[in-house]
Amino acid sequence: MTERHHPTPGEHSLFDELAVGHALSALGPADEVAFVTHLPSCAHCERSVAEHALTLSHLAYGAQDAEPPASLLEGIRAGITASGRAGDFPAPLPLSLDAARRRRRISPIVLRRASALTGIAAAAALVVSLSATNASLRQDKRSQAAVSARLAGTVATLTADGARSVRLTDGSRTVKAVVVSSGSTVSLVVDGLAPNPSNSTYVLWAKSSFGDVRAVGAFDVTRAGVDVVRGLQLRPGSGTVQRFVITREQGRTAPALSTQPPVVSGDVV
Repeated sequence: MTERHHPTPGEHSLFDELAVGHALSALGPADEVAFVTHLPSCAHCERSVAEHALTLSHLAYGAQDAEPPASLLEGIRAGITASGRAGDFPAPLPLSLDAARRRRRISPIVLRRASALTGIAAAAALVVSLSATNASLRQDKRSQAAVSARLAGTVATLTADGARSVRLTDGSRTVKAVVVSSGSTVSLVVDGLAPNPSNSTYVLWAKSSFGDVRAVGAFDVTRAGVDVVRGLQLRPGSGTVQRFVITREQGRTAPALSTQPPVVSGDVV
């Protein structure tokens, strides 16, 4: 089992900044690869990402209708430049992430250069996000409040002693769900799973060290974006879980055995 990293105060401040950009989906390809590679081994960064997501959900819920002034972004740029953290801007990125990975080697120099842009990207992304989503959020306040409450509960679970998280990815290695388990209690954070039709349901499965696969629970994805499923339970006698899988099954209940291919999956490390 990989030992989880617990940094001391003041350690790896760069990754704290990248955690903000990751929560906002505002990182460039090189930064995103570096942070995602670091994240599974760092409990501090996992909690940081969850806390930033919770903060953003509350900010978005309470945002007022207002057009940000045209001078805002320039003011942000000027402030960061004055702080002495501005650096050389990287060369134009390739057209795809795969091309970026082939052409650019992630190094401390790249990370230092990109960190100067993190504050700009985070602030600009927050302004754009709040402005663009304000109208729709006001129409769905109850749903947003429920999501915020469930997300807050999951953040609390993340900080519990013995809690562990497992990232579930699709065939392209994109993370679309995170399982958070503490003992037999399981929560699920989804971000990117397509809403399921009313005649089907998603099912979370747990594969044990004995090789058997058991359903943890069925759930629906009714909206795009981040949502949280809480209150799932591992069945007694499941043994040590080695892998989690999500499938989309026909019908409204979890079958005894999976009949569909995995949508996302991930190993417990």
